[in-house]
Amino acid sequence: MSDKKFSILVAIDGSESSMNAVDYAISLARKEDNVRLILLNVLNVDTVKKVASSFVAAPTYGLKEYEEHKKAVLEWLDSVRKKFEKEGIQAMTEVVGGPFPVTSSIINYAENENVDLIVVGTRGNSGFKKLLLGSVASGVVTYAHCPVLVVK
Repeated sequence: MSDKKFSILVAIDGSESSMNAVDYAISLARKEDNVRLILLNVLNVDTVKKVASSFVAAPTYGLKEYEEHKKAVLEWLDSVRKKFEKEGIQAMTEVVGGPFPVTSSIINYAENENVDLIVVGTRGNSGFKKLLLGSVASGVVTYAHCPVLVVK
């Protein structure tokens, strides 16, 4: 029997759909004895683009705003992590950001961390509520190296 933990990545952005994914991941983790759970948020691409473009003019311009945004996201993720702790489930939180699209960031993180399952919501915080499957969820399903569970 292997000591390797079953690794679940939950990509969340605060949308109702992603919070449903959190609840579902809790129910999955309850069924596993040896699970490693990661809550991942990808910083808003628009925010990152604004900060990145400001580096051209002045390397430190926008860095403070970026760090403040990241700090707020980490605090929010910590409150979500506490939902897991109430259920007796250990979860770690991660925030990634950069010039890459959200989908690529999730997939790259999952591959680098050897994740066994990615859990995402059907639709995130974009304005396209009528789409059956959001572009991020669709991209993750299409390109992920591991199974993906999409939660309504």
